[in-house]
Amino acid sequence: MKKELKNKLQIYILLMGRDLKDFGLWCKAHFGPYIKKISAYIQKSWKSLVVIVPTLIVLYYGIGSLYCEKIDKNLQFEQKNQTTTNSVFETMSRLITREIDKHMYTPNLPFVFPAYILDNMPAFQSGIMLSLSDVVHEIALQATDENLKKADELLSYPLDVWLFSKTKDFKLEPSSTAQYRKAKQFLLKVPSHVLSDPNIVLDAVAHNLIFTEKELNEAMEIKKFRKADDAFYKAQGRLYTSYVLLKAIEQEYHILFDDVYQALEKGVVLDPLIIRNGNSGSSFSPNHLLELAYLTLKSEKALKKVIKNHAHRN
Repeated sequence: MKKELKNKLQIYILLMGRDLKDFGLWCKAHFGPYIKKISAYIQKSWKSLVVIVPTLIVLYYGIGSLYCEKIDKNLQFEQKNQTTTNSVFETMSRLITREIDKHMYTPNLPFVFPAYILDNMPAFQSGIMLSLSDVVHEIALQATDENLKKADELLSYPLDVWLFSKTKDFKLEPSSTAQYRKAKQFLLKVPSHVLSDPNIVLDAVAHNLIFTEKELNEAMEIKKFRKADDAFYKAQGRLYTSYVLLKAIEQEYHILFDDVYQALEKGVVLDPLIIRNGNSGSSFSPNHLLELAYLTLKSEKALKKVIKNHAHRN
C-alpha cells in the first residue's frame, strides 16, 4: 500500500513538473518581450525596487487591515428576524455566522493576510467565541442533549487554528472557523425543552460575567500596553455577547433586565483612544480595565438580583 502511494506521488510530481514547464514555455512565447523589458528594468532600477517593494508591503497591510477591521457592537443585532421559540440558540448561531462569515474571522489568520496585523478585532472576536463556548458549556452541564454536547465540544476548539496544528509537527487540522460552523448547525438542532427552565441559561450568562471580571482583574496585574489592549477588547466581546443573549432571553421568557442592560451598554460602547492600565487613583494615567471591571461587576450584581427575584416568583 505504501509503495503504491509512493509511486502515485512520484507520477504526480512528474506530471506537475511537466505542466509547470509547459506553462513556462507558454508564458515565454506569449509574454517574452514583456518579461525581457521587466527583467531589464529590474536590473537597471534595482535601487527603486528597494523603495517600491517595502512601500507596497506597507500599503498591502495598512489598507488591507483597515478594510477588514470591523468591531461590530450593534446592540440591535438580536432583534432581527428572531422567532419566539429557542431564541437563545438561534441568537448564538446567528452571532457565529456574523463573526466568521459576514465579517472576517481574524484570530486564526496567518501572516499572509493583511488582517494579521490587527490587534483589537481579534481580541473582540475571541471574547465573543469564548463567551459562547463558556455559556454553552455551562448549559451542557445542566441539560442532557446530544446536539448540545457536540456543540459544546466544537466551540471549545482553539480560537487560532487556520490550517496547521499549533504543535511542533505542524499536522493538518480543521480550522477554527470550520469547527464553529459545525457547532452552529448543532445549536440549531437543540430542542426547545432543553431550556424550559430559564434559570439554566441565566446562570450560564452570570458565569460568563464572572469569568470576564476575573480576566480583567488578572490583566490589571500585568502592566503592559499590549496586554491591556487585548484584555479590554476581549472583555468587551464577552460583555457584548452577554447583552445579546440576555435580549434573546427577554424575548423568549419575558424577563426584564433593565439595570443589567444599562451597565452592559456602558461597558460595550466604552471607546478610549488609547487603552491604559494605570495605577488606580492616578489623575494622569487612567485605568480603563478597572472601569470595565467595575461595569462588569455592576451588571453581574444586577443579573443576580434578577435571577433571585425570578426564583421567588416561581
